[in-house]
Amino acid sequence: MNSNNHQQCGATQIVNEFCESIEGRVLRRGSEEYKQNINRRWNIDVVNTPLLIVYPKNIQDVVKAIKFSRECELDFAVIAGAHGFKSTCDNGLLLNISSMKNISVDPETKTVVVETGCTLGDLDRETSKFGLAIPSGHVSHTGLGGLTLGGGIGHLSRSLGLTSDNLIGCTLVNYKGDIENVTEETNKELLYAIRGAGSNFGVVTEFKFKLHPVKDVYLGTFVYPHATAKEPLTLLGEYASGKDIPYELSCAISITPEGVVVMAIYNGTEEQGKQYIEKISSFGIPAVSKMTMIPYVQLQCLIDNKVPHGLKYYQRGPFIKHSLNVDMIDIILDAYNNHPTKSCAILLTHLGGKVKEPVDDDFSSFAHRNSEYQIIFLSIIPSDENKSSIKQWTANVHNQLMPYCFGDYSNTTDGTQPIEIIYGKHTNKLIQLKTKYDPLNFFKNNTNIKPTQN
Repeated sequence: MNSNNHQQCGATQIVNEFCESIEGRVLRRGSEEYKQNINRRWNIDVVNTPLLIVYPKNIQDVVKAIKFSRECELDFAVIAGAHGFKSTCDNGLLLNISSMKNISVDPETKTVVVETGCTLGDLDRETSKFGLAIPSGHVSHTGLGGLTLGGGIGHLSRSLGLTSDNLIGCTLVNYKGDIENVTEETNKELLYAIRGAGSNFGVVTEFKFKLHPVKDVYLGTFVYPHATAKEPLTLLGEYASGKDIPYELSCAISITPEGVVVMAIYNGTEEQGKQYIEKISSFGIPAVSKMTMIPYVQLQCLIDNKVPHGLKYYQRGPFIKHSLNVDMIDIILDAYNNHPTKSCAILLTHLGGKVKEPVDDDFSSFAHRNSEYQIIFLSIIPSDENKSSIKQWTANVHNQLMPYCFGDYSNTTDGTQPIEIIYGKHTNKLIQLKTKYDPLNFFKNNTNIKPTQN
């Protein structure tokens, strides 16, 4: 047997031994099951070519996968809900943590311990049994892990803060394969980093969150034709940023082929929220106007079918400094009308409130608390021929809005922005912590912070 064959046999044996050691599942490239699973992600425009896909059953499987990847010098990436643009690897090991879904709610202490493989919907459905929730996202099939580690913006952020603001601890496996219990008491600086830049520091297998009483919300849904949306959006912009607007009120704006949709959400009772929602209903002449109490779990699922898995997507997500004004609205509406394929949505999430309240500099690495809105330019790519024109459209709109925009959000960035745009004033401290906790940049397939090279 020549040396090449001998080395190949040795490598095959090492892989076989690793696969046999995993209590969960391991899919090898070339197998039928691998082919069926490789493109089961939200955005199939993301190219992903791992040698192995590991579905861990428990934290020990995660430890083994990290050690195996590091010792064999394999590219390494993690997915759960598979919404991430950067959670991919080339000829390496992809850790698909989506089968780790245990959830344990403690209604007495109003806390929940949840494994990272859960989606937002998995968690919402379980906590709702106790009339409790955390603020999290807009789409229920989003992975909880990625959302939290990037900060976590959602419908209730104005009243309850970011998802990561409600994170009180987690269990993490570092690049050495060591298990760490991260809390304010055990490792405050690492918890700070995880609250906004967490994918850079290890594989989080379990979160612990504080919960809030949330059962039903009062929802106003108002739909305007594109041609008549300017006036109501201008009035809404002035109203929603008023000093007297309570944290419990937030507005989500979606400009889609179906029209301009305003969802006015009050985190409270109809009696408490009615005056605010009715005021918003008076702006312009909506083609659709509905006001009702709905379960929070239902709110979280309302746009699920608008952004299904298995399509090609492109997006970018900067922040807006101030209230919406007529100049911004003109740019946004004109941009929508000039989209090259019309297969797009422009989404605005109302911030401020609890998010804007000052926090200690060592509490969270999320950089953009002073924003009034986050705006997402989201396009479906009908074919590869349209990709370049869609990217150019996105860049053009972003440039036009630059007088009003700043930053970008790690969970919706297209990856072209420098990390200073994502992490802002926290960048230098995060580089120091990355150098301390992941000096090899083993966890690099993310919105990556590179360690300082000695």
